[in-house]
Amino acid sequence: MINVRAIKIVVIASLFASLFSHTASADPDRDFSKVDCNDPKVRGMLLGSYNEIENNADHPTVIDLYDQTTVKGEVNKLICHGTYEFSDGDKVNMTYKLYKNSIGQFINSFEPDSDN
Repeated sequence: MINVRAIKIVVIASLFASLFSHTASADPDRDFSKVDCNDPKVRGMLLGSYNEIENNADHPTVIDLYDQTTVKGEVNKLICHGTYEFSDGDKVNMTYKLYKNSIGQFINSFEPDSDN
């Protein structure tokens, strides 16, 4: 099984900007209450975000993610949980979190379940 670690990164541009009609150079408040984590567009963004963060030849890439559930969606916070399938054949249940830090920047994190 691959050694998956929790990954966190500051998102300079809003991760889900294409899901919303307005964009801005700063990180404005976002309402994620109607986001469906299992929507193909959202899953595609999660897959791309994970692979961008782990852009390293030593790590397998995510090739699919499925069974995504929306754990929480509210203003400036989104939590999704589902299964991530990697290019080496491993599958890992993982929680994705998007939230604002104390200075108003969006933070991305991918945290594998402790039983993986």
